[in-house]
Amino acid sequence: MTNFKYLNGFPADINEIRNRKEHVKKIVVEHPRYKYIRDTIEEIHLLSNGSVQADNLYLYGGTGVGKSTVLKEYASMFPRRLVDGQTKIPILYFRVPVGATPKSVASSMLLAMKDPNYDKGTESNQTERILHFVTMCEVEMVIIDEFQHLIDRETRHVLNRASDWVKKFSEDANIPIILAGMTESKIIFDHNEQLDRRFTEKKEMKGFKFSTQDEQLEFRIFLNTIDEQLPFPHRANLADINLAEKFFYVSNGNPYYVNKILQEATVIAAKSGNDIIDQNHLYTAFNKLKISKRPNISNPFKEENFNIGDAFAIEGRLNKNKTGNAS
Repeated sequence: MTNFKYLNGFPADINEIRNRKEHVKKIVVEHPRYKYIRDTIEEIHLLSNGSVQADNLYLYGGTGVGKSTVLKEYASMFPRRLVDGQTKIPILYFRVPVGATPKSVASSMLLAMKDPNYDKGTESNQTERILHFVTMCEVEMVIIDEFQHLIDRETRHVLNRASDWVKKFSEDANIPIILAGMTESKIIFDHNEQLDRRFTEKKEMKGFKFSTQDEQLEFRIFLNTIDEQLPFPHRANLADINLAEKFFYVSNGNPYYVNKILQEATVIAAKSGNDIIDQNHLYTAFNKLKISKRPNISNPFKEENFNIGDAFAIEGRLNKNKTGNAS
């Protein structure tokens, strides 16, 4: 239960609404798969300390499943600090820029290290500085996110020079490297056998499923944990089986969409002076969202006799009919 005040029918002011929405954005649920990935990262980090050959990990999965969240959370457990005038960076996290080149990847890494001259120098010079900083700043592990940016957006070709640079850096630095990206980034390893050998441990982070009783229970526990942290005095009863089915249908088990709907519902409820999120708020919140990959999705939040199987079946038929008409 959170400590947000009762509104008692009086609309919240803009600062209160902002605070509540930001609170929802920051909710992180450490469900079993989340914990498993975090524990795997921790094991690679700690077991590689002083090793003759550091271990690496490639983490992949669809958008919104929590890859960046778990990586940032782990990095935050080891904040940079100043010791005798020298900056120490136990975990270095940065993102690969779009259309990656060796120089742009190196620049992004130097920027994450807060090098004021991050974009200066040749590729070779930048790489030498990175390796120097890795030693001087006692970097224990590097996390490289958005790995799919090593694929050209237009041609879908792998940017081989950038992937070669990552491979060479992992060899020279000899500290654990975590690569993370969308599922499509797996093809990068098909084009770079040496990189593939450096990252033999590959883990997929998936969303929730809802087929078995155990899967339904896991998803409902996830919703209940969120419910406990919502910025309202009264619980929304998100884990109710009927409401859980609706949330699974609209999110397809993706945590991002669950959180996004609750962000919007929080704003709507707070504006109305309500002290609980109800299905009217969820209905309006969902109508504000557009999921481009699901053009025929229906809004279930006002359906009294909602059936998740029927909803998916109807959506599937509409998709099929649209495809048939298009051809």
